[in-house]
Amino acid sequence: MTEQDDTSRAASRGAGLAAVVLATMGFSWGYIIVKLIPLSAPVLAAWRLAIGAAVLVAVALALRLPRRRLWLSALAGVAFGVHQLLFIEATKLTAVAIVTLLGATQPLLVALGSRPIARERVPLPLWGMAALALFGIGIVVQADMGHEVRSRAGDLLAVLNVFAFTAYFLIGKRARMGGEHTVTFTATMLTAALVVVAPFAFVAGFEAPAAGGAALIVLLALVPGNGHLLLNWAHPRVTAALASLVLASVPLWAGLWAHLVLGEPYTWRHVAGMVLVAAAIEGGRRFEARRAISAERNFRP
Repeated sequence: MTEQDDTSRAASRGAGLAAVVLATMGFSWGYIIVKLIPLSAPVLAAWRLAIGAAVLVAVALALRLPRRRLWLSALAGVAFGVHQLLFIEATKLTAVAIVTLLGATQPLLVALGSRPIARERVPLPLWGMAALALFGIGIVVQADMGHEVRSRAGDLLAVLNVFAFTAYFLIGKRARMGGEHTVTFTATMLTAALVVVAPFAFVAGFEAPAAGGAALIVLLALVPGNGHLLLNWAHPRVTAALASLVLASVPLWAGLWAHLVLGEPYTWRHVAGMVLVAAAIEGGRRFEARRAISAERNFRP
């Protein structure tokens, strides 16, 4: 393996990390958009999935993209559909801070599930970075606790959502590592998720949104929604542990957008928490880079 190969692999890892960061930005806006759309969770989820699936299925068919392991893509879609129902309902019922805090525990679940599902071993330093990120997020959420209406039902749904999203994340990682094309995988995943969500939407009373709501749904489908496309593209380039660590910063960004759009507080504690999470992400990135370079050099002929 040459120095040029090292540079190429480093660039690929850097591009993968950049994709996860962009996805994180999109996901953080999702909470705000959901709060602004006056539709029930199943109906909103159905519209969001229908738009995303229609666009990506059309792209996949037009480009005649290859299909390999559709059963894994569909299985990821089932988990994603459950996640959409739980995430939207929890966000509508309880505080964004609670939903995002619980979601930030995902790196720990990923660490437990990476070995059997994604076939990756999570080293001890990344556990430490995940703990540091959670500590920073805890500071942020504690600062918000007294400013939002909470619901026990919403809190419970937020807990269940963490497990649903982790299942989707790890199954998606497995499918992408198996060679499934990014667009094909995401199109299949969204279609399967729509099949899961559609019955709940019709039971809830399927309805068309008003003009303003329709624009927000399109925004939700194409901005936070395309975050999943970026995340799926990044799977072969970034380990599940590092990607989930970056995703742990969603609560911090969501808190900032909530302050700017919804008037929620954003204090020095939010800034302190963001610094800790940023430090954890950078520490994880550097560790992964060193480990990857070391592994590549050890396998040189």
